[in-house]
Amino acid sequence: MSAPARIDVRPEFVSVAEIAEELQVTDRFVRKLIADGELQAVRVGRRLVRVRRGDLEAILRPVAGPRPGCR
Repeated sequence: MSAPARIDVRPEFVSVAEIAEELQVTDRFVRKLIADGELQAVRVGRRLVRVRRGDLEAILRPVAGPRPGCR
C-alpha cells in the first residue's frame, strides 16, 4: 500500500496578524502594503481583512546577490 498523498494544510486566506508574524514585520507594515496596492486583500464583513496566500507569495522576491566581478 502506498503512502497517502501530502496535503497542504495552510489556509488559502491569512490574516494581517498572521502575515506580520510569518514575515517578522509589524501589522502596520502589512496594512501599508495593502493600502499602497502592493498586496491584494479582501474585506470579510466590516472589519476582517484577509489576504490570499498566493497574493502574499507573489510579492515576495529574492534579494539579488553580489554581481560577478564586484568586490
